[in-house]
Amino acid sequence: MKYKINYIKQFSKDLSGKLLFMRHAETNFNSDKSKARLTNPDYIDCKLNNKGISQSKSKQAVLNSLSFEKIYSSPLYRALQTLTYSLENHPNKDNIIIVVHPLVSETPNCVNDYILDIRNTKNDFNMNSIIKVDWTFFDNYIKKIKYDENFYYFEYFDCFNNIEKEKAYNKLKDIYESGNIELLKSELSNLAQYRFKKGKRLESLKNLQKRFKKFLNFIKEQHKDTLDNIKEKIFVASHSSYMKIGTDELIYPSDMTQYFHFGCYKPDNCEILSY
Repeated sequence: MKYKINYIKQFSKDLSGKLLFMRHAETNFNSDKSKARLTNPDYIDCKLNNKGISQSKSKQAVLNSLSFEKIYSSPLYRALQTLTYSLENHPNKDNIIIVVHPLVSETPNCVNDYILDIRNTKNDFNMNSIIKVDWTFFDNYIKKIKYDENFYYFEYFDCFNNIEKEKAYNKLKDIYESGNIELLKSELSNLAQYRFKKGKRLESLKNLQKRFKKFLNFIKEQHKDTLDNIKEKIFVASHSSYMKIGTDELIYPSDMTQYFHFGCYKPDNCEILSY
């Protein structure tokens, strides 16, 4: 198969660019290297571990020296935690507002990419937090799609049979609304296992790459008048696979492509890449 060149590969490990992506800090899912972790319900939307908290705080010196035009974050708990710890001593912290943006969420293929109850996340991170978090953009996005906010990532599943997709979503939604958390954990684990039974990703790399480009286009449109001002950064807290797809020099032409191309760069926990 012949691949086309992907126009988005422009990144570096310094802070020279306008757009900065930071991968979240370490969680127990990251430190656990067993295959069982991929479907372990205890890792659903897991929080940072002690090492991850230390990693986040270690970024304060670097981030305190930067000015931010805008800060965006994935809705997942670990991304919001990482930003909060990283920015809690920023000289302009009282004026910083994190905007939750669903497009920068991780590709939803394992249990840690699902959310148990987003109401808890919203309760922990909001406009009354140490670092303010604004969910308005996220809430407006949800109004435009057919899925509940707790399962927004179903919007990204493109390798599901549509009938199976709707059946899985409705089952999860019913369990969520019933308040049976233990059963919800079990069913989310089953959702992750479905990927391995079928032998393919629930969100294709092709769609993940499209999602990355869509976010870049959003940035270009929303910040078109200030893109040349590299002193005021646009800062994004995201995830490994999401950032990795942004380093690829080739376009994924098929929904069936299961593996990243050789040469993609996988960032470490709390690593920052500049675009």
